[in-house]
Order: sequence, then structure tokens, then C-alpha cells
Amino acid sequence: MIKRRAFISFLIATVLTPLISKAASILDIFRAGKKKSPLPPEGKFTPVKSLYIVDIKGVPKAAKKIKKSPEKFRLKIYGNVEEPFEISLDELKKMPYEIKDVILECVSNPPGGNQIGRIRVKGVRLSYLLEKAKMKKDSVDVVFKCLDGYHTSVEVDYVKEFEPLVVYEINHDEDGKVLGELTLDHGYPVRIICPEKWGYKSAKWVNKIKVVKYDYKGYWESQGWSDRARYKVDYFDL
Repeated sequence: MIKRRAFISFLIATVLTPLISKAASILDIFRAGKKKSPLPPEGKFTPVKSLYIVDIKGVPKAAKKIKKSPEKFRLKIYGNVEEPFEISLDELKKMPYEIKDVILECVSNPPGGNQIGRIRVKGVRLSYLLEKAKMKKDSVDVVFKCLDGYHTSVEVDYVKEFEPLVVYEINHDEDGKVLGELTLDHGYPVRIICPEKWGYKSAKWVNKIKVVKYDYKGYWESQGWSDRARYKVDYFDL
């Protein structure tokens, strides 16, 4: 009888308890998926003051200085191009622009988590700037370098298909009618917005755009996160 009881206790401890715990975890994930979405209703947007913040070092001092003297900012487009150039923030704003509605989400956002937002942004097509610089045909990646030391990249083919924007304005209201300059937390003076990619591709505080003819690995990509980073598809490069 003692041996039987001991066996039953052993069975509960080693088999049933882990199974119950695992089932509870799965149920928690299911419940999280059933919670009210952190995204605003269709047709509404996440105001910039409510948009999640992820970065590697906080707002860079250089961005704060540019905020006080925006005329000193220069965006450099260079690398594997025939005609590299630099432009000021005012010059960027005078170029043909587009307005896009995009869902921005952190790759590590848990089910039902709040690291997600629907935003409306205004900016210049990256492809327009690359055409102006006369990007060479053997180009592979476009690299974004930032004032805080962050860096990432996207594929040239992606740029042609999805038309990421070099953004200088974002919605400040939930109706998407009030577009204003980026806040410091969200990349002022210029950031990239990459539709259909995880948030870490939408680099903030961008001051250099470099075209390269090789597969570039950025800050997170070099640590194992997906280089392609297709939204809800790619997570890790193993």
C-alpha cells in the first residue's frame, strides 16, 4: 500500500502537475488573445503620446540639440550610389510626400500586449531619395544609421514593393487628422517607417541612409533576430 501511494505521489509530481501547468499556460495565452485588442477601433489611431517606446539608449543628446536648432540637421544618402547627397529637414519637407496608415508592433510584444499601435505618418518615399541618388543596380540592402548608434537595414526589393517612408510627421490625435512633427521619443527629426515589418526595422533618429551591395546585419539582426523581419512571419534567424 505504501509503495502504491508513493508511486501515485510520484506520478502526480512528475507527470500530472507539469501537464496541468502547461495546460494553464496555454489557457492564459488563449485568454490573452481574447482580450480587447490594444489597437484602437478600425478607422482610429494611436496618438503619438500613447504609442509604445522601445530604443537602445533613450533619446540621444544629438536629437535634443537638433530640436533646438533644426536648421543644423542633415540627412545623408550615400554608399553604392552615383550621386550621394545631403539634405536639410526643410528640404526634405519640400519634397513630394505621402501619407500612410501603418501598424507598428514590437517583435517581443506578448499576446494582448500594448507594444503595438496604428499610426498615420507623413514623409518622403525612400525610393524617391534613392532614385535621386541614382542607386546602382547591384545594390542589395539599404542601411539606416541613427543618432543613438542604432542601425538596421531593409532589402532593395522590399523598398520597391512596400515603399517605406522617411517620416517627419505623425498623428497626434486618435482621428488621424492632426499630423505634427515627430516627438523626441519617436525619432525626431526623422525616422523610417517600414510597412509589413516588425518595429525594429522602423529606425528612429535616422541621419544616414547608406546603400550597400551585400546583406547587412543590423543591431538586433546580428544578435539573432530576423534580418528579413516580415510582420507576424519572421522572428529569429537560426
